Amino acid sequence: MRILLLGFGSRGDVQPLLALSRGLLDAGYDVTLAAGSDFRNFVEDAGISYAPFTTSMFELMNSDEGKEWTDNSRSSLDEAKSMRKMLELASDDVHKDMIHLVQSADVIVSGLPLFMTAQAVAEKYNKRHITIQLVPFNPTREGRATIQPFFPTNKIWLNRIAGYIGQYFTYWIFKDVGNSFREQLGLAPMSFADYRRAYQEVPVIYGLSKHLITEPDDWAENIFITGYWYQEMPSDWEASPELLEFLANGDKPIYLGFGSMSNKNPEATTQLMVDALAQAGKRGIIYSGWAGLKAESLPESVFLLDGAPHDWLFPQMAGVVHHGGAGTTAVGLRAGVPTTIVSHMADQPYWGRRVHELGVGSAPIARKDLTVERLAKAIREMTDNPQIQQNAKVLSQKIAQEDGVAEAVRVFDRLLK
Repeated sequence: MRILLLGFGSRGDVQPLLALSRGLLDAGYDVTLAAGSDFRNFVEDAGISYAPFTTSMFELMNSDEGKEWTDNSRSSLDEAKSMRKMLELASDDVHKDMIHLVQSADVIVSGLPLFMTAQAVAEKYNKRHITIQLVPFNPTREGRATIQPFFPTNKIWLNRIAGYIGQYFTYWIFKDVGNSFREQLGLAPMSFADYRRAYQEVPVIYGLSKHLITEPDDWAENIFITGYWYQEMPSDWEASPELLEFLANGDKPIYLGFGSMSNKNPEATTQLMVDALAQAGKRGIIYSGWAGLKAESLPESVFLLDGAPHDWLFPQMAGVVHHGGAGTTAVGLRAGVPTTIVSHMADQPYWGRRVHELGVGSAPIARKDLTVERLAKAIREMTDNPQIQQNAKVLSQKIAQEDGVAEAVRVFDRLLK
């Protein structure tokens, strides 16, 4: 059976799909992973069949619209407007790619950004559709499994209402582009009622740990939580001598990096990080990432990193500060070190909240509220509080006992065989 996984997103979206692809491939499925043009080598080096989306995710995230989305959003409405503009930029290429990609697939596996698009081609070409999620999205009374609940730590029907509001919010973001594609395919437009119904009927597989979200008892039987999908570090990867020397010559540093989050003023952001480290009295490794963080000169206590596998780097840190993408959060928690999340948008505030509620990190900071003083305080709290350090280790041990890929393969077997 030929399975097409749609990895339309940043590295944090693609990397878990590599692990899932390998598990499905080993189980006998014919697997292809479609991802942005930036990820060809990343996918093929892992031994997975790659299919291209024409869109460069790096260029999209560093467009004016991308920077507006990640750097200037002051509210959920701002985020939604910016995301609609980004989708409009990419939609023509994505729709052409999708029509071509699905022809040789029996099963289409989509995430939230391409849910409406995937549902359209599944209807048009009579394909099986499964969706995977890296953040809880299905409405539930359980506040711990709701992105923006009215009552975060309680189980109450109002949280389910909040879930429906969240679903409408995403429908509003995707509906114009999605319904334009449906019209192109000769399909009727999808109303919000249709969108809700599709999310009830299409099976959902969550690549999340059950130790991070409380599994709701009001979810349907076609919703599954499997555990995280980890992609192991390449066996031939080697750290640079400069990085190894920095790690060896001092206390464990703090990792700071915002991954694929673009930035209008990378120099100022880097200086803020450097000043916060100095105020907290800590050494640090700053990951430049897609934001292009850089500085003219850095103190000897700070190392600027172009890249390194997180599963190799994070266990050697005293703590990690990042944007709160689902994939980066998963690797940080697996490493057993305290976390501070500087949330920029989308699901990142949810992960910041859960990290804090679980006692494995300091309170999250919204990107728009980030200051030297707030960041320094968060770094001190997560590294000087022994209870946070112990909680992080215990949670890591629990996560290590899960085999999310094996469980996900069993779910695919159940659904497809």
